[in-house]
Amino acid sequence: MKIGVLSLGCAKNRVDTEQMLSLLKRAGHEFTETPAEADALIVNTCGFINSAKEETIDAILEMAEYKKTGSCRVLCVTGCLAQRYGDELLRDMPEIDALLGVSRYADVAELLGRAETGGRVDARERTAGFLECGRVL
Repeated sequence: MKIGVLSLGCAKNRVDTEQMLSLLKRAGHEFTETPAEADALIVNTCGFINSAKEETIDAILEMAEYKKTGSCRVLCVTGCLAQRYGDELLRDMPEIDALLGVSRYADVAELLGRAETGGRVDARERTAGFLECGRVL
């Protein structure tokens, strides 16, 4: 699967995104910087201040358009906004196919696959472990 990623927010989000890219690369996926070419789009979100929430919602809606105009089959939302406001996102944004909380990054490849086969994925339960893997910068 060809994957495009948009990382918003703090430096921690950037590292989390780089770790997810490492796991996706290890699972055999390739990447694109052109959202219209992506089979799956991941938006790693920030949700702590109002301006960041607004920017994030706009970015999710912008990426959702590629489900209509591009190759995108799966829109995945991760990060702080997904964790904190997941119920509202799932209720108000049917374009979202997968929602990954901050503890589920290690499962990103598996969960994208599940979403691609047709089921909406809600993976926000917290785990105790830390993600230990490489990064793709």
